[in-house]
Amino acid sequence: MSALKLAIQNLLPEIIKIRHDIHAHPELAHRETRTATVIAATLKQYGYEVTEGIAGTGVCAILDSGKPGKTVALRADIDALPITEQTSLDYASQTQGIMHACGHDGHTATLLAAAGALKNCTDQFRGKIKFIFQPAEETGTGAASLIQAGILENPRVDAIFGYHNTSKTKAGFFRTRVGCIHAAQDVFTVVIHGKGGHGAQPQLTIDPIFIGASIVQALQSIVSRFTTPTEAVVVSVTQFHAGTTHNAISDTATLNGTIRTVTPEIRQQVKQRFADIITGIAHTFGATVDIDFSYSFPPTINHPTETELTILTAQQVLGTEKVLPLPDPGMPSEDFSYYLEKVPGCFFWIGTGLEHLRPHSVTYEFNDAIIPAAAQVMAQVAINYLNT
Repeated sequence: MSALKLAIQNLLPEIIKIRHDIHAHPELAHRETRTATVIAATLKQYGYEVTEGIAGTGVCAILDSGKPGKTVALRADIDALPITEQTSLDYASQTQGIMHACGHDGHTATLLAAAGALKNCTDQFRGKIKFIFQPAEETGTGAASLIQAGILENPRVDAIFGYHNTSKTKAGFFRTRVGCIHAAQDVFTVVIHGKGGHGAQPQLTIDPIFIGASIVQALQSIVSRFTTPTEAVVVSVTQFHAGTTHNAISDTATLNGTIRTVTPEIRQQVKQRFADIITGIAHTFGATVDIDFSYSFPPTINHPTETELTILTAQQVLGTEKVLPLPDPGMPSEDFSYYLEKVPGCFFWIGTGLEHLRPHSVTYEFNDAIIPAAAQVMAQVAINYLNT
């Protein structure tokens, strides 16, 4: 057994306790005060000097080998979701309406394990390793806020790596791909301005509900008629709000939803087609529209050299039989994309094997058994990058 693997195994009992503690005390984006305190205290216990309060609740520690070289960053997200937990776990959420329903508590525990194990392995690499504990991934604002606060500087980060658990893969199995691994996300709000009136006299109105229904149907033509079948595109209207009573047509109707795309080029084309369809239909029926895109971030695009290195590292650590191909990107989004716009790197998945416990569900649970595998891949890829 390698020294790195042995160190992670020795840390595991305490790391799992920390994970359960964080799970029991979940905190929403940019409010992860207690979580950040636990992270900082653990890193200090391992002998690190810790920078706290980055962009509010971000935490960072740096491991310096004492030898000149590059700087590699490893990142974990730390925030929870506004979901009410419905599990029978001994360490279930003690905060009503908030839950670690995506495994960020597990990601945090993984990076703490990697940091603890690497502290005594500085003879194995040159350069520096920066450990980044990032708030607010779920709102898509955490990575951007840390970058603005200078997280990729002092020392300048040359490459970055991170991971997410996935319930769709066997426990401890690894998956990634060159290119897009997570889709871009654009959340839209469309307000249709018509002319209200009596429900019995629709001919005297400009009915925003009828116009909205026409728009909802027409938007599906973006996927079926304006993009090729090999391009991964999703356009979903998830909310439709209008009116307050049964016998009156309202002046306005509001549509909300999401667009997912996997390349910057297709992203812009789809958003333009989206706007053209909506404004065209509204104009046809005499209405006007306001279109707003918010909560948007780019596709997560892995860099070739760093991704190939990560795959080779996973094969080295886990065995080739546990490294699976990933033919298509996932359509959920990930704000790790902002880092990869700035520096090269790779984002990868580690399976939990719990297919019936999907992320963002009230019964979701992270699988503690995958922490050693994920931590060892994270730690070893940093060593391998710095020694390449």
